[in-house]
Amino acid sequence: MENSEWEKVGVIGVDAGLCWIGDPCYIISDRCDAFDNRDWSKFLDILWKREEIAKEAGNPGTAQLNYQHGHAGLGVCVNTGYGDGMYDVFVKREPHENRIAEVRIVFIGEDDDDEESEDES
Repeated sequence: MENSEWEKVGVIGVDAGLCWIGDPCYIISDRCDAFDNRDWSKFLDILWKREEIAKEAGNPGTAQLNYQHGHAGLGVCVNTGYGDGMYDVFVKREPHENRIAEVRIVFIGEDDDDEESEDES
């Protein structure tokens, strides 16, 4: 992947200050066995508990969610830079078959640090 470069493919809008990384079929369908997927408050309660565990392990701002039987893989939730906003999404492709090899979401870019410093002045 040495010749592959990051390609902007879009943006995500955030209103919860969080970004979910996982297979949506386990969250938005009746196949979700981890919790009632229509209960936002319960989802946030689970996230809060998992984030506390991650914080204690030295990974603040992250939450690994597990399947109902306890094994990891349901998804990962991360805090988003400054919270709500629009964030750029990039992909890096595997050069031989042009398949997506990596995804990158920029929550705080180099320009953001400069803008925040100006706002504080």
